[in-house]
Amino acid sequence: MTEKDIPGVPARVLRYCYCLSRVCRDSRLCGVQDRGWSMKSTSIDPQPVAEVEERVTAILPQMIELRHDLHRHPELALQEIRTSAHLRTLLSTTPITLWPPLLGTDVIGELPGASPSVLCLRADIDAIAGEEQSGVPYASQHAGLMHACGHDGHTAMLAGAALVLSDMQTYLPMTVRFIFQPGEEMRCAGRELVARGACRDADAAFALHGWPGLPVGTISSRAGTLLAAGIEFRITFHGVGCHGAMPERGHNPIPPAAAMVSWIERLYQQVRSNDGVISACTLHAGTQANIIPDTAQIEGTMRYLDADLGESMVSELTDAAHAIAREYQVDVNVHLDRSYDLPTRNTPLGYGHLRHVVDAYMPDAVWQDAARPSLVMEDFAFYLVEREGAMAGLGLGEGAAPLHSPAFDFPDVALPIGIRLFCLTALAATP
Repeated sequence: MTEKDIPGVPARVLRYCYCLSRVCRDSRLCGVQDRGWSMKSTSIDPQPVAEVEERVTAILPQMIELRHDLHRHPELALQEIRTSAHLRTLLSTTPITLWPPLLGTDVIGELPGASPSVLCLRADIDAIAGEEQSGVPYASQHAGLMHACGHDGHTAMLAGAALVLSDMQTYLPMTVRFIFQPGEEMRCAGRELVARGACRDADAAFALHGWPGLPVGTISSRAGTLLAAGIEFRITFHGVGCHGAMPERGHNPIPPAAAMVSWIERLYQQVRSNDGVISACTLHAGTQANIIPDTAQIEGTMRYLDADLGESMVSELTDAAHAIAREYQVDVNVHLDRSYDLPTRNTPLGYGHLRHVVDAYMPDAVWQDAARPSLVMEDFAFYLVEREGAMAGLGLGEGAAPLHSPAFDFPDVALPIGIRLFCLTALAATP
């Protein structure tokens, strides 16, 4: 099947059929099984599609100001007190029913539709540690904190969708649950939020992530594995501190730490061809130029698509750390954080639904199938356990600064595209 014109058949229907054929093919290739979703994609009348466009245009200045305000006041994982209060105040003016917090700074609200079946739309709200160098007039006002992963943009897009859909409630075929999630960075709070019931009785869940390198207006995803699983590690070498002029009086932990960093780089060269990565990201030791410290600590991450590769890297890392410690006559402790041990796997129907929405109702946007998974990791993976759904990348521009870069800033021009995609994803879903 192709998307070529067939006389008498509307182009929108042809795109939808083509999309479904790709879903069936991709689901066989990626080994993902249909989970018996009770929700399906459906056609939207031209009137609500046009109304979404008008309403997004109307609220866009407010959402730009919201993003700028969040960008000025970044908050770390599970400390998003100001952010969550701002969101609760904003949503309190709508017919959305707000839940009591499950983790303290989460904001979850529900907008009833024609059916009690639930579709979740999720955005993360936390910032990361880092000194901003974007040069924008609304740069972070808090030293050492910044929105370097675009969560200010994610939050503004979902807030905008909440406002628009609140004014279009009569068109909603399903109940929409808006989930503003804290602690995505380093804390994997999405895992706990889901465990505490954020997705209770939900049929599906969807999320967007801003993606530098993709042109603005491009939406990209794939059926099956989209993002990697990961394990964070902390390796601490314990020596004996002494005067820098008398190293023979102690056991310097810095040389074994340096050897460990070199070993990690060699392992990376081995696993990179198998869709794996391991990186040493911090190295801390010592406080003064003439004092050999007691400890040296390395922190880093490993990412993988295949669980066996992940376990192999863990085993090799642990064995190497202990071997190096013995060689240098120091002690070592290896700590592993397995919180993000689940890849983000889009279901075929979830992927197909997003593609249908973009192809059928967003003529100014372009769908691009992701050729391969990314080794970025995301706790949205836990939203997709035992329910349908998908995450997609939202183009932020080919020249946009990389995620987690000091120069990163979520471009305002991408906001209306994400707001519309969130709205249409809900409007095109039928139980």
